[in-house]
Amino acid sequence: MAKIVITKDNLLTSAEFKALLEQMTTRSSNLEDVLGLLRELIVYEDKYGMPSDVFYARFMRGEMGDDLSYIMWAGQYESYLEARQEIEELLNPRNFLI
Repeated sequence: MAKIVITKDNLLTSAEFKALLEQMTTRSSNLEDVLGLLRELIVYEDKYGMPSDVFYARFMRGEMGDDLSYIMWAGQYESYLEARQEIEELLNPRNFLI
């Protein structure tokens, strides 16, 4: 769990504290999104016997057809990639207030 340590050397303004809390909440929410999407991707991977990244590359090249299940899998994978990117951006040290 994330921890905020405030000392006399790093006192925050009210606005900075609120922004930091919002960042932590967003990170937690995005992490939960990624974990949920990973669980769903694992179901597809087990069902079709291939990793999602391999499937997605083949799907985007038009090698997998347009079965509704494949379209759903591709959508879930895209959502996973977006959520993961958001977490990576939030964890970038340049984005920290302190």
